[in-house]
Amino acid sequence: MHRAIPLRLLPALLLFLSPCAARAEEAAKPGLHLDLDVTLRPDAHEIEATGRLSFPRGLAGLERSPSGGLKVLLHGGLELAAADPAWVVTPLGTVPVGPSGEEPGPDDLAIDAWDVRPATGALTDDAKPALRWKGTIRHPPVAEAEDYGRAFARSPGTIGPEGAVLTRSTWWVPFAGEDLLSFRLAVRLPAGWDAVSQGKRSEREALAEGTRVVWECPHPMEEVYLIASRFTLYERPASGFDALAYLRTPDPALAGRYLEATAQYVDMYRRLIGPYPFEKFALVENFWETGYGMPSFTLLGSQVIRLPFILHSSYPHEILHNWWGNSVYVDWERGNWCEGLTAYQADHLIREGQGRGAEYRFDTLKKYRSYVRSGRDFPLSEFRSRHSGATEAVGYGKSLLLFHMLRRRLGDDAFKKAFAAFYRDNLWRSASFDDVARAVSAKEDLRPFVGAWVKRVGAPTLAVAVAPREGGVAITLKQVQTEDPFPLRVPVAVTVAGRPDAIVVEADLQGRETTVDVATPGPVVRVDVDPEFDVFRRLDAAEVPASLGELFGAEHVTIVVPAAGKDPMAAAWRAVADGWKGGGGDIQVVEEDRLADLPKDRAVWVLGSANAWARAVAPALAPWK
Repeated sequence: MHRAIPLRLLPALLLFLSPCAARAEEAAKPGLHLDLDVTLRPDAHEIEATGRLSFPRGLAGLERSPSGGLKVLLHGGLELAAADPAWVVTPLGTVPVGPSGEEPGPDDLAIDAWDVRPATGALTDDAKPALRWKGTIRHPPVAEAEDYGRAFARSPGTIGPEGAVLTRSTWWVPFAGEDLLSFRLAVRLPAGWDAVSQGKRSEREALAEGTRVVWECPHPMEEVYLIASRFTLYERPASGFDALAYLRTPDPALAGRYLEATAQYVDMYRRLIGPYPFEKFALVENFWETGYGMPSFTLLGSQVIRLPFILHSSYPHEILHNWWGNSVYVDWERGNWCEGLTAYQADHLIREGQGRGAEYRFDTLKKYRSYVRSGRDFPLSEFRSRHSGATEAVGYGKSLLLFHMLRRRLGDDAFKKAFAAFYRDNLWRSASFDDVARAVSAKEDLRPFVGAWVKRVGAPTLAVAVAPREGGVAITLKQVQTEDPFPLRVPVAVTVAGRPDAIVVEADLQGRETTVDVATPGPVVRVDVDPEFDVFRRLDAAEVPASLGELFGAEHVTIVVPAAGKDPMAAAWRAVADGWKGGGGDIQVVEEDRLADLPKDRAVWVLGSANAWARAVAPALAPWK
């Protein structure tokens, strides 16, 4: 039995609850509306669709073709045509576009451009082109190695007997520009299948000859999702929305746990931030292992949803993304703030409620120390998404600690109010770290503080000197990193003989150095700098036990494997090494008998207890036996 964490155990951040302000009367208006009618034929990997486009805000911002018509982009496996003789559709050729608009890579899809224009006359703001397209989409998930074999299966989208996953990365809907869109999506599927998208399900008909489902989403979206498979649907009304679970294998007990957790966490975040922006939240089981958070649903793999800790770790994280990232959008050009904020108000908040917040922050700082080396660091303003240990340590970890430092500086009540206002002011809009800075500056201008942490590379390294003074001590803190000093408020705990509780003071470090005088009622026996890991900084070596993470983060690595034929495990160790090497980076794999000595200028892995070089590393491991 998995029990939800009682709200009474959550920290003070949730105790300052007040009625949320109503969402803004005028949300951002979508620039495009799609009325879609889609048929999926999974066994043939086929899609057939018709769609009518309309432009509530007119044609401004849409990309135009050389003829003056619309330039739309579509998956290269799909053929586009006019569904109305009043329109003409002409191919413009293949365009070099990555799966979501990024720079294209060698394995990206072929994307075709099309010219859509009226058969007579010019394109006008009230245009409503009717289009049809059909073809095959088949991109089975492929495992990609990442950082020493942390493999993830990825696909830009696919249709098949196991199911269908279609997103903007699939380019399955004619893409007419960067404007936000609303849509109505009617889907026809084989018997026994069901489909999920954003918004509200307005119709569902399951007949012997097939299933028809209609989803309507009036909210301004960045894309249209379509997930389909042979699902068993579980439903439960919650407070103001529907909790749903779509499972590939019937499991009412598992569904019940997720539906209960959905209601609890949506209610928790509604009180913490503001109204839940959607009509439903659905757990959707995928046919490969994923951990994706989409607007109003999450797409999780079969193994993932059955891990006992997911219900109160990753699952609330994905629910919270409906506030951060899926209704308040990210201004990608200026950095991704939403992963750090989501991790802070989900993963960290839950750990804090369990009395393990300092442990979580220590682990976050340890990842930065392990994975981020010179050449791997970057400012938060350049973070887009996680694709390695280093990008996770910065984009999630550094960002998370920035929000923690802001909360300590503002206090719980002001922090909660700041992000309730941030949500209210930016709902259905793209927001940046600049908007975050404005939201937290109601009483004090914290824009320079936020700017320093967002735009600069690196982390503070602290040193401390303690000098006795009459009636107390003088504590001098220094930032000794080569980079310029960061703005910091550092908690310092002074333990006095005979007193159970330490005296805690805040050292305000605006430059390289500051001294704080602390009056004490007795002799000082101990001084701890940042004892609860409340500050983003590079951990001192004395704080970090020996860890394999130091090897994981190394830039240059040699892996020494047993020679073939000398160890029955040689082939297995070689497979491990080759898998790690597939993650990229300067990783050399060398057989034991090819080395005259172990490299001195590289991190070294020696695999296998029978490895000839095992004896060379044994003395270094002795202190940790």
